[in-house]
Amino acid sequence: MMIFIETISFDSRRRNPKGALAARKNAKEAIQRPEWSRHRSVNPEDSPVVYVAEQKKKSKATITVRLSCSHSSVGSLEVRVAKHVAGRRVAFVRGSTRLTTFKLLRPPPVFGRVGIWDVEWNWQYRVRRTEKWQDLYTTRHRFYIVQGLPTAPWNQLRPHSSNTRLPWTDVLNYSCRWAEGAATVKSAAALVTKRVNGLGSNVVTYDCPGGGSSHYSFPNFDLSAFLDRLGGGIGNGIYVNCSDCASIVSTFANALGCDLWQSTMGYGFALNKVQSIGSKRWRTPCGWTSFNYHEAAWTGGCTVDDCVYDACLHVNGHNDPTQPPNEPLLPMSMKFGNVGDLLYRDRLASPAGRPLCNPRPASRQRRKVE
Repeated sequence: MMIFIETISFDSRRRNPKGALAARKNAKEAIQRPEWSRHRSVNPEDSPVVYVAEQKKKSKATITVRLSCSHSSVGSLEVRVAKHVAGRRVAFVRGSTRLTTFKLLRPPPVFGRVGIWDVEWNWQYRVRRTEKWQDLYTTRHRFYIVQGLPTAPWNQLRPHSSNTRLPWTDVLNYSCRWAEGAATVKSAAALVTKRVNGLGSNVVTYDCPGGGSSHYSFPNFDLSAFLDRLGGGIGNGIYVNCSDCASIVSTFANALGCDLWQSTMGYGFALNKVQSIGSKRWRTPCGWTSFNYHEAAWTGGCTVDDCVYDACLHVNGHNDPTQPPNEPLLPMSMKFGNVGDLLYRDRLASPAGRPLCNPRPASRQRRKVE
């Protein structure tokens, strides 16, 4: 007698608030439903599932499974995955079951932190409760754990293949690893900022030859091109500016449930020496004495009281940011601040430039991805 797991569906949140998020692979490719199928799913990445982390040890997450049997005379069996899927009896009618709901014993949300887990589920069955469990089949799945519901530009409004703003697993392949272990959205955003800044000059560097032009973020965020760049392709080239960095940080962090904006400050303010992305030199960016404007990932209303996550540059963390020794400080959850607070504004702008380095909350946006 041969028994097969035919399909496994991970209930979407529309049906189950504790269920999986709707997601897609990238701008062009949707994730096939059900997420696991005997005829096409071999490796973990063939069955991608996204869950929001929970701190509780118990969860009501479920899956829906369809089985088949080579003997049409089989009436019912008890099926389980030890330690993962609670056992229950399923009924066969002419060698097949209806879609049957199983409770997850230790569902992925209770991992409680950001990450990617590739798991194997070893399914077992028995005819009678007094019998020993017999091995049935092994299914493999990739679980992406995020800290909260993705925020714009991502959504969960239409979990359909035509909605390109469902979170992309091609993005989560990076953001979940960049923020691995994060147990809060604040720490997730900080880790994403750090990893973007640390991509290395062979991946991205500040666009001095082009005068600080945008290569990925105008008018929308060319996320597909940037993913190509991350994967070793050409993308839109090596050069980025502050708007590109703000779009990258906020978009990848917001896929994890963070709540960042892209917003500007300025205009025409003089600078302290900084370390621009892709460079280890301490100088005003590209030797310029001032910025026409600057853009960063920002929290809340993008005001002086909100926090900046700026992957574009390190500021000087010294007690006097206008003087050496230069101590690299990456702005991560750094309050923008007023003049004299010795916070982000004072560390980026020179004393003469600080009064002109004002937040421009009317500029805040979350660029569409393409």
